[in-house]
Amino acid sequence: MNDFIFDDVASVLSKHSVKEIQRKTGLKRNRIYNLKNGCTFFLDYNLYFALEKMGYRIKLEKIKKN
Repeated sequence: MNDFIFDDVASVLSKHSVKEIQRKTGLKRNRIYNLKNGCTFFLDYNLYFALEKMGYRIKLEKIKKN
């Protein structure tokens, strides 16, 4: 199973306006546009807590390799 976090983040952010995201999270407008377009990003504390403020959590899960 291949999960792509970029697509998931873009999908979540596309449900809200840039102004709403900016007001709720404090992220800069350019960064929000990049995230909404699925551009690669750095997973830093600002993004982590911004997503948490919007009701989402990023989960790191270990997969078993055969």
